[in-house]
Amino acid sequence: GIPPPFFVGFFAVYSFQGNNMTTELMQAAQRRSDAYRLLAACFYQPDREMFVEEKLCTNLAGLMQELSSPTAGEACHRMEQGLAENSQEELLIEYSSLFLGPFRAPAHPYGSVYLEQERKLMGDSTMEVLQLYAESGVKHEGDEPPDHIAIELEFMSFLEGKIAQAISEGKFEINAEKIADRLIANANEVLGKAQH
Repeated sequence: GIPPPFFVGFFAVYSFQGNNMTTELMQAAQRRSDAYRLLAACFYQPDREMFVEEKLCTNLAGLMQELSSPTAGEACHRMEQGLAENSQEELLIEYSSLFLGPFRAPAHPYGSVYLEQERKLMGDSTMEVLQLYAESGVKHEGDEPPDHIAIELEFMSFLEGKIAQAISEGKFEINAEKIADRLIANANEVLGKAQH
């Protein structure tokens, strides 16, 4: 698995002096956006054929190396080995046993399980996530609750894409600290539980 400190260093803190927003910063934000998007795919039910065909692990490992996260890059290479060594059925069984159960899932992919006192889905913390999405102009649609780690990673990808766009247009406004604090807390819990 990917160690939890990966997220702490992965979410960039942005500070600009005047109008010194460079192409390098824009490209870094775009790389982070791409990495979050690929990482999100890893937390949905696995599709071995698509992962292999799209070279998901190789591409994610390359992005991690570029983003100065060699430990995460190494984890991506191990995941690539796992894809090569396991069938689609074996991946689905492993995914189900890790995230779904059958009796007790060791790593629930929902933030509310860790953040709500009663460990329930769709609690106050989930409503906070929906509010963050709405404040950023995103409407959650889909089968999974909005605090599923894959959806939160897709949201981070969206935000980094917006950051890249804002940098390229010479304007930048986002409450990244508030968003990062909430999403990193969930990600670290899920990833900590997912390691085995």
